[in-house]
Amino acid sequence: MLDITPKPDFQRFLDVLMLRKAYRRPPLFDFHVDHRHKADILGREVKTPADDVEFWRVAGYDYVQFTIHVAARELAESKGMAKGDASTHGSDNDVITSLEQFRSREWSWQAAAEGDLACCEERLEWLGELLKVAPPEMKIIVHNADIFTLAWEMIGFTSFCMKSYEEPELIREVMDSLAAAQLNVTREAVKIAGEATGCVFYSDDIAYTEGLMMSPDFFRDYLFDHIAAFGKIGQAVGAPLIYHTDGRLYEAFDDFARIGVRGVQPLEPKSMDPLEIKRRWPGKFCLMGNIDLDTMGRGTPDEVEAHVRDRVETVGAGGGFMPGVSNTVPYYVKIENYRRMIETVHSYPDGEIDVA
Repeated sequence: MLDITPKPDFQRFLDVLMLRKAYRRPPLFDFHVDHRHKADILGREVKTPADDVEFWRVAGYDYVQFTIHVAARELAESKGMAKGDASTHGSDNDVITSLEQFRSREWSWQAAAEGDLACCEERLEWLGELLKVAPPEMKIIVHNADIFTLAWEMIGFTSFCMKSYEEPELIREVMDSLAAAQLNVTREAVKIAGEATGCVFYSDDIAYTEGLMMSPDFFRDYLFDHIAAFGKIGQAVGAPLIYHTDGRLYEAFDDFARIGVRGVQPLEPKSMDPLEIKRRWPGKFCLMGNIDLDTMGRGTPDEVEAHVRDRVETVGAGGGFMPGVSNTVPYYVKIENYRRMIETVHSYPDGEIDVA
């Protein structure tokens, strides 16, 4: 068991996210915690919605993450890979080759894009069970992902870049179709969760360590309006928008503010300086993550603790910061380091601090 006393309080989480208050012990924020780490913390495998809720509670979080996502089945099938295999993130796929070919067949996500959500029936049932067992002091973070990523993966990244100039109508139709599917299932999940929805969380990597994968204008034309639509779904129940993307994002922060992003995650240390973000965009964003993934995977628990304390006491000065691993929490993060990160954050006393 972790050496913490869980005190979930989503109102506190929301106050920090919206920059209304700051606390000496900041809320934690992570997502996609590997199932082996969940089992270690919980003491058993997560097999039921009740197990899922209990993991997030005993691990010291203020929320339960619920992911709903319409898969592009053709992508995995093209490489003969199992669902969820990370190797599907290739750059040389040619599942979609032209506008004519795209229009000539039905795609696995298009039923959801047209309103038939049968593909997500099991996930929606899981959400219904989550709502029955989640304590009132925790809320559901509804997560969806990868309009841009699925589009370029199915076209192949080099071809995607070329077609954004040579055949932009193809890029538009593919991304709009994927967006319609992901927005429809997210809309239904938020409808089911209602006021138990704490945030809407969208993830879609748009940058490398050195900068954006495409021009800022490309994302303004093809993606950012869709991200804004996720935010509008959350607004209906008072749920703010959190956005995950790796990489160096300075060119995009003005757009993030414009489309209603309130929290930015994971803030890879090698990509950006969170203090520079605070300086250049004061009062705009809650910064989430920034605990170095390499340290979590290769370092010692004492090194992790020193790193976490540095981040809490520098980035967290004046509020607007939630520590967590600067990506997801994959299997190669040492479980003793994940435990130490959580315990270090929870070692800080309760109580508010002045908001700078």
